[in-house]
Amino acid sequence: MRTFRSFLSLMLVLSLLTGLLSFSSGAVSTFEDWQTGWEDIKASSGYITLTPGEDETQMNFSWQSSFSAMDGHIVIGTSSDLSDAETLRVKRELNIFGFEWTYNATATDLRADTTYYYQYTADNQVSEIYSFTTGSYDSTTVLFVTDSQIGRSSGTQEEIYLNDTYGWTKTLETAFENNDIDFILSSGDQVEDSFSEEQYTYFESPSLLRSAPVAAAIGNHDFYTPNYSHHFNNPNNKTFTLFRWPAGQGYYFCYNDILLIVVDSNNFMPTANRRIIKNACKAYPDAKWRVLMMHHSPFDARGADDIGNKFARHTVVPSIDEFDIDICLSGHDHYYSRSHIIKDGKVTADTCQNSVYSNPDGTLYLTQNSSSGSNYSGIGDAISEFCSFALQENRATYSIIDVVGHSLTVKSYHTDTNELFDTVTIVKD
Repeated sequence: MRTFRSFLSLMLVLSLLTGLLSFSSGAVSTFEDWQTGWEDIKASSGYITLTPGEDETQMNFSWQSSFSAMDGHIVIGTSSDLSDAETLRVKRELNIFGFEWTYNATATDLRADTTYYYQYTADNQVSEIYSFTTGSYDSTTVLFVTDSQIGRSSGTQEEIYLNDTYGWTKTLETAFENNDIDFILSSGDQVEDSFSEEQYTYFESPSLLRSAPVAAAIGNHDFYTPNYSHHFNNPNNKTFTLFRWPAGQGYYFCYNDILLIVVDSNNFMPTANRRIIKNACKAYPDAKWRVLMMHHSPFDARGADDIGNKFARHTVVPSIDEFDIDICLSGHDHYYSRSHIIKDGKVTADTCQNSVYSNPDGTLYLTQNSSSGSNYSGIGDAISEFCSFALQENRATYSIIDVVGHSLTVKSYHTDTNELFDTVTIVKD
């Protein structure tokens, strides 16, 4: 019996170390090394997802469990063995598409620069112990990506899922290897088919997502089923609106001195998103920075020739001007595009000196390229008058947003070489 207990103790220690070390390495996996875990990813029924809470002192969790497994439990603490763990309150709801339970929980009163450990139950099984580390109150670093769109590329079904999932994983690993990131912004189309639990599993599979929260927008491939809302436990998402699509609606949160507002640009009723933006600004009136994220890009390189982009220009942009949004982040176009400063539908007189805008009177619109490489679109020869810089090299890209005091800087990179290809800074007194 003593030998058996010693064996169990050893297994517990090894399991704990595996859970902790899985997030300690920032190395970028080669496709061959990553592929060795593919069968385990395919066999998974889903992964826990972290999303930002209402502010930097909170963290939200969401995970699924089979309908027959009536369990949903999560504990969190600052000791790696969870000896000081507290049990979080869990809410449960039925996801009819996956015919499974969704569990949501929120950790509160988190301290800055602190590592927290957590463990949860799903399908009557206890997970490994995972961890995340809160950021500093002095500065904020955000990873901005879009259109991972797992399931979009070409080939056999197996090849599509392999390539898209690896491309998405590689972008995350590359970004985290070179930056101390507080959270991730994803501006929509996380998956190709909103109804596919399999594609959501692949999107959630990168191990980094057990330690980094994702704030995701609703894309045109996400809006038509409730699945999105079962995978992202978004804060402040209960604003009353007369209309919303099955995926849900926008939300907002404040992190340090940044108000982040996420709206559903598929919603064609201007009053719906205006109310969310208004409520966000009313809730956090003293935030120095106002950042808005939505899927469609109203001032892209092609001049909003896409119908969704046209709708966004007419339904959301008036509220962006009204509430003095500093920067709008989008996706959908599958190429990179950065606008001039725009207000009231016109390019302002603000000039960019050495990649810096000083106290601009308007909004900067930035559209990111595919983060997985699952799909690229051409820009064409005629660049819109609203566009300052555009690029399409058929390579996955990502942006790092650094906010320190009076300065917000966006640096954009190619995933394959980690080459910096665009920089822009906004400075506000």
